[in-house]
Amino acid sequence: MKTIMYLHGYGSTGQAVKARLLGQMFPSCRLIAPTFDYDAAPPADLFARLRALLAEQRPSLLVGSSLGGYFALCYTPYYSGTVWCVNPVCEVEKTIAAVFPGPSAAVAERLAQYGDFDRRVFQALRPEGGRLNFALSTDDELLGDHSRLMRLFPRHNAVVWKEHCGHRFMRFAELGGPIRKSLGWSE
Repeated sequence: MKTIMYLHGYGSTGQAVKARLLGQMFPSCRLIAPTFDYDAAPPADLFARLRALLAEQRPSLLVGSSLGGYFALCYTPYYSGTVWCVNPVCEVEKTIAAVFPGPSAAVAERLAQYGDFDRRVFQALRPEGGRLNFALSTDDELLGDHSRLMRLFPRHNAVVWKEHCGHRFMRFAELGGPIRKSLGWSE
């Protein structure tokens, strides 16, 4: 049985609408959608947990949304399957600070850890194009026009642009066809 893993965004859970929609799009696949508490652990610890989970479960497809997309991108050097990143964050420290201005001391410390992780891991990424795919909103109110992301990852398989769906990518259900095509699945 094929396995799909979904990584949710900040403030969401593994039971998010996108996870349920993936289950509906691919009913014959096993769906793994863990819940991460992005505030409770340093990003390096979350990344280590993700690496262990992916090594154990060996999914054919990894889908990450927003901060989950960021971690999916970080994992690409260790993963040979297909990756879909939906409106992935590419500047975590700056993005979370914009969502929560004037953070508490604990949040400020976690943001600094993301800044360090970003410099050490994310900015060093150079995944090859055949297995990396993006679903991006033309009206992403949180991340803007995604031009920095496209500069960082010019070598990718596909980009699906959608209008009128915002950062939460409210048209996620329309991605079934493009995801199947990228995998070569007829399901």
